[in-house]
Amino acid sequence: MIFSPPHLEDGARWAGLRIGLLGGSFDPPHEGHIHASIIAQQTLMLDSVWWLVSPQNPLKNKTTYSFEERFQLSCEITRPYNSKLIVSDIEQKLGTNLTWQTIRALKYHFPKTSFVWISGMDNALTMHKWHNWNYILDQVATAHVARPPAWSLIENCPLKLKATQKHTYLHKAGRVSLAPRHTYWLMQKKMTGASSSALRNKESGIKEDL
Repeated sequence: MIFSPPHLEDGARWAGLRIGLLGGSFDPPHEGHIHASIIAQQTLMLDSVWWLVSPQNPLKNKTTYSFEERFQLSCEITRPYNSKLIVSDIEQKLGTNLTWQTIRALKYHFPKTSFVWISGMDNALTMHKWHNWNYILDQVATAHVARPPAWSLIENCPLKLKATQKHTYLHKAGRVSLAPRHTYWLMQKKMTGASSSALRNKESGIKEDL
């Protein structure tokens, strides 16, 4: 199945589909983003993963690359994956830069689509600091791909300790529920320590320990 990028008026085209949402600055995009997307797409049996390139991440003062550059670089790095990974500027069109606002708008425009928010362990560990994070958990399922330094970090993660969530460890693919208040920990043996900050530092000659 081949998809073109989503538009705010084509909700019917995505009805009944399972879509992963990977939000971020992608400043710049890297293999870690690809890894998390493909692991989630395969493990959760998703029809596609949308990369939501943020106009401006509220947790960062500014981006190194412009939105246009980040969007173009994301398109280039995802091109080999066809419609499994779709780069979208829908967040810019919505005029949102907070995750809960984006999710609220997407659920309005795509009411019959099942969404799951995807992130790596770094975001999972700090998700409790996000604006209106309880709303996010009440609206969509979440999935977090294990990455260095260790899976043991999960046990003391504020998100993992949240009793209102149904937490599931996944070691293999399965068509699991994407209902709200479900959190999936994708326990993969193959992990990557790639990060956007590491790439930026590499370009400027700065060494970063991962």
